[in-house]
Amino acid sequence: MTSALMAACLLTARQEPTRLRPVSDSFFPFVMPWDDAPNGSAADVSFLNERPAGRNGRIVAKNGHFQEGTSGKRVRFFGTNVGAKAAFPSRADADKIAARMAKLGINIVRFHHLNNGWDLNGGTIWKPGKTHLEMDPAQLDKLDYFVAALKKQGIYSNINLQTSREYLPEMGLPESVRKVPNFGKKVDKYFERMIEIQQAYARDLLDRVNPHTGLKYADDPAVMVVEINNENSLVGWPGEAAGAGLNTMPDEFVADLRARWVAWLKRKYSDDAGLRRAWSARDEIVGASVVSRANRWTNENQSGGDVTFAEVPPAEGESSVGLDVTVNSNGGPNWHVQAHLGGLDLKPGQSYTLEFRAKADRAVGFGIDSRLDQPDWRFIGLSASATAGPEWRDYAFTFTARDTVPNHARIGLVLGDMRGKLQIRNVRLRPGVRYAGLAADQSLGMANIELPTQDGSPRFRDYTDFLADLETTYAKRMRTYLRDDLGFKLTNLIDSQIAWGGLTSIQRERDMEFTDNHAYWNHPTFLSGEWNSKSYRVDRRSLAHEMTGNNGTLWDLAVYRVAGKPYSVSEYNHPAPSDYQVEMMPMYATFGAYQDWDILYTFAWDATGTGETNDRYGNYFDMAKNPAKAAFFPAAALIFRNALVPAAGTVAMAGLGPKAHADHATAYDVWSEGGASLSVFQQRLELVPGAPRGIRYERSGNSRRPIAVVPAKHGRVYRVDAPGAKAFAGFVGESTVAMEDAQFTFGAFGFNFAAVTLTATDAMSIPRSKRVLLTVGARVENENMAWNDARDSVSDQWGTGPVRAEFVPMTVQIRTEGPRKVFALRPNGTRLAEVKTSVTGGMLTFPTGTSPSMWFEIVAP
Repeated sequence: MTSALMAACLLTARQEPTRLRPVSDSFFPFVMPWDDAPNGSAADVSFLNERPAGRNGRIVAKNGHFQEGTSGKRVRFFGTNVGAKAAFPSRADADKIAARMAKLGINIVRFHHLNNGWDLNGGTIWKPGKTHLEMDPAQLDKLDYFVAALKKQGIYSNINLQTSREYLPEMGLPESVRKVPNFGKKVDKYFERMIEIQQAYARDLLDRVNPHTGLKYADDPAVMVVEINNENSLVGWPGEAAGAGLNTMPDEFVADLRARWVAWLKRKYSDDAGLRRAWSARDEIVGASVVSRANRWTNENQSGGDVTFAEVPPAEGESSVGLDVTVNSNGGPNWHVQAHLGGLDLKPGQSYTLEFRAKADRAVGFGIDSRLDQPDWRFIGLSASATAGPEWRDYAFTFTARDTVPNHARIGLVLGDMRGKLQIRNVRLRPGVRYAGLAADQSLGMANIELPTQDGSPRFRDYTDFLADLETTYAKRMRTYLRDDLGFKLTNLIDSQIAWGGLTSIQRERDMEFTDNHAYWNHPTFLSGEWNSKSYRVDRRSLAHEMTGNNGTLWDLAVYRVAGKPYSVSEYNHPAPSDYQVEMMPMYATFGAYQDWDILYTFAWDATGTGETNDRYGNYFDMAKNPAKAAFFPAAALIFRNALVPAAGTVAMAGLGPKAHADHATAYDVWSEGGASLSVFQQRLELVPGAPRGIRYERSGNSRRPIAVVPAKHGRVYRVDAPGAKAFAGFVGESTVAMEDAQFTFGAFGFNFAAVTLTATDAMSIPRSKRVLLTVGARVENENMAWNDARDSVSDQWGTGPVRAEFVPMTVQIRTEGPRKVFALRPNGTRLAEVKTSVTGGMLTFPTGTSPSMWFEIVAP
């Protein structure tokens, strides 16, 4: 997870629902047992799993999906992540956890953060006192046993390699490696010693026989996936320009990259003359600056740091107001301190050149971008970085505007990482292109060609190609090592997530079996800029209320689906604390099924078992102990794995041309060019590498469009209506949600926000099904959670058990073919009480209030 992705997940247009404070406060305990549940309950969907995992051969990628190697049957996967202590349970606990996972519908587990350096009390692979240096045999045995226990329950494993291991001088690296941020990411894709360290780690972790399966990891069909380097791209992370930050790395690492850059140029251009011709200067400014002296600076200091902004009148010959900004402290992420020139009129598809002069009282770095100056504040073409020092320097950045709104563009400076005083003068933003060629004192022979910054020039395009080629070389090298040296010839491999690197990732992942992605709706924002358990907020927003079909995190995932390869989402969450977190699972499962994806993981499954606090959730991401998510797992597994929501009958396929990143930086650009109004409620999306640019459509006989966002009294409702599954989430209070063969009528409650799924457990239509599971949820909280006034944080005061669910006053009407009984279920799935029903005109009617629960069973007698 990255700050860039976090920021991207917070940019969707916000429209407040009508009610802020709850009208009732009725909760009941709903603690789901960590150590399994009775066999055969309505909430037990373990029958979906073939046991043991791999029974029908390897899972292979074929025709764009996963299928069993021997039967050829297509298989979808519903999973979760385990990391730190959750990945190393005791043997007794491992068996129980695996059984519980199976009964909740899980058939794949992603082993993440095994090599962390923060959970040193039983939550890391490292030997005590040898963190990041030597593996602990006892921890390896726990991992081996858990993998074997999962296999017995029909659950496959995904093993991650580089996630959170730090690189240290003791590994034969320069002392300055301590200054490389984020676990050495980016640098570890080209620096030779780091690559060797990654290969040695893979060998030590995986080139072994698991004593509890009797198989080498490479030979075990239940080890389905290996991920090489989590959330990492040498080209750039989501929202970054190619190469962002690389020139600020310690000297040894910059020098190594520069030498590779010059060597790449020598291979492409035979001499300086050829390079100068390719990099010739260009000056094609075609209009006046859209920034004038009338434009004024606005600013943000969201964390209340020691920051001052001062406008400076333009000097003679300057066309805009200047800015002096001093940042002495910033208690939040870098984007909490910004300065903007807004109200600009940029034309979509037009190239612009941003120019200004700057100096600082010391070496400082800052970000530069172009966005809308109104919700949804989206990027519109420029994302770059710059460094300034004690001498005045001229800067120029060329970009192409996209997705603009007339008179609502802005140029922004992201300043929260700098310390000191920065002066900006004579900002000009003119239509057209301007950039310099190769400097007179630079040459291939002297090997003194610097790493460029974003300016739209042939030099920068070469630099992007160079980084993409270097990263692709790394991916191929690691893949070959796993395949040939360690024997993982039949395992599904990826390097990293597909949105990391923009469209250069298409090239990087070309030889991999599938593609993968991550997204979070309202990821916690850490007010100190770093992970902090006390100082954070989770914006109080509902995706169900705000999603319109071409926005939000699910849209962000859909636009990166690559045709011809299975698509996986290995991290997804609507984090706690949130009054709306219950929307996550119904939306995720139904949307993934409709878009015809192949693996849905949740992030993440907290440690449960002996010695743990098992009756409450205690962090943003936990699935295991949070019924707002876990109670919906059986329904989500049924919906996704049984395709109860059929895939969209129309496929929109966007051709990427011969070189995906040559014409577009990101997948969003591709779809914007082809038609920004494309709705993921009407079709599924696929990028097609190598196909001619443009969007074409394929249509099947299935014309059903089951997903819509509809208005209700207090806000919007995300609604899914399919024969075997009904699902919705949103502001349903004092409203009726009507669907084919079902109707749900609500009274007033809490914030009037709830989520409901109605799922056939036998893959029949709801009226014909002999057993239907109804899942109902609203707010899910621990006792005594210390909410702040804004209800966007509880600091580290997560309260005490038992975890409680809010009562939702609802009357359900369902068409049935034959008599049915209704039972409220306990959190372990056993029947709590029979619910009184009535039948009129073939419609079964019952209330949820006689025996409050999150689960109800509707069953033929």
